[in-house]
Amino acid sequence: MFVARPTTSGTRQSCYDRGPMPPIWINEDGQRAQTRPCPRPGCGREVPIRRYRYETLRQIGWPLFRVARYVEWCGHGQELIPVPDEGEWVWMVPIIGTAK
Repeated sequence: MFVARPTTSGTRQSCYDRGPMPPIWINEDGQRAQTRPCPRPGCGREVPIRRYRYETLRQIGWPLFRVARYVEWCGHGQELIPVPDEGEWVWMVPIIGTAK
């Protein structure tokens, strides 16, 4: 997007945008990963729908069917449950709300 910037000789075009550009996530096929809005109320930034290989999760110590916690790029903490999918893949299912 071009933004008009005033200069001493008039207005010139610039491709610089002051707002941060959100990241682009790539899936295992080299295509853009699906995204969803951050579940934190009021944030609304896009976050990827995560899917990993079981071997990767095993190596970092995330067991299946147990809550895994991490911080998204927008700075909000996320809680997910790794659930087996087809073959060697694992989906990261987000936890919505809080249990009491």
